[in-house]
Amino acid sequence: MNVWIYVIILAVVQGIAEFLPVSSSGHLAVLGALFGFREDRSLALGIVLHAGSLLAILVFYFKTLLGFFRREQFHLLLMVIAGTIPAGLAGVALKLSGMDEKLFGEPVMIGLAFLITATLLRLSEKPKLIVRPEAERDLPPTALEAITLRQALVVGVSQMFAIIPGLSRSGTTITAGILSGVERSAAGTFSFLLAIPAIGGAAFLELVSLCRDGLPVEEGGVTLPMMAAGLLISALVSFFALSWLTRLIRRGRLSVFSWYLYAIGIAVILWQIAVMARR
Repeated sequence: MNVWIYVIILAVVQGIAEFLPVSSSGHLAVLGALFGFREDRSLALGIVLHAGSLLAILVFYFKTLLGFFRREQFHLLLMVIAGTIPAGLAGVALKLSGMDEKLFGEPVMIGLAFLITATLLRLSEKPKLIVRPEAERDLPPTALEAITLRQALVVGVSQMFAIIPGLSRSGTTITAGILSGVERSAAGTFSFLLAIPAIGGAAFLELVSLCRDGLPVEEGGVTLPMMAAGLLISALVSFFALSWLTRLIRRGRLSVFSWYLYAIGIAVILWQIAVMARR
């Protein structure tokens, strides 16, 4: 496949799947396995594409982020920090131990994770599953500024599990927020605010690994102009995907993605069964 086409495909997939609840890491891993690209070929490109998504979310929530400098938003900032800790610790531990590549590289596991994500999205639309303390059950759903430490940690732990490719970070964290009693739009916004340190931290760890091994000007045929184009495409597609998803969250329509995830999850598993049968 032409490398330019490869870069464009990955940039579009990254932009769509990073925020839509379908797992960008799962899709990128499946594409890499399907087209036979080596992981080291696209390591620097992966960092650039994630940087594009990070740029999009910084622009989309620029006003909200500016609010962190006001006293009334200090509680929300603390909750974002608390929600970031579980995934941050898990990500650093996996990266330092080298277990991230060993645990999460199998397409069969990614296919199973797609199925789990699909199920979670359907659960997010079941009001009877919302878990709230007895004292809060007669109160309206929790607004963004009133998210509690319990809710922040529940969402944070769910984000920790979403390190697994195929388990959508946005789908998992939004579902966890809704089922812990957070209002739908607030759960979506909180999830995307958590994405800033999550995406930035993951990209930073990959960059450290890349610099340690030597930062190439051209990596496996992926040149710097290609990376620049990938960054721009990823940022633009990510911005529009994020805008669309926030509207779907308000309408309670996350389950529309579940049928696609069930289909691709089953397809990936059947594909791997066929590959193993030919060996």
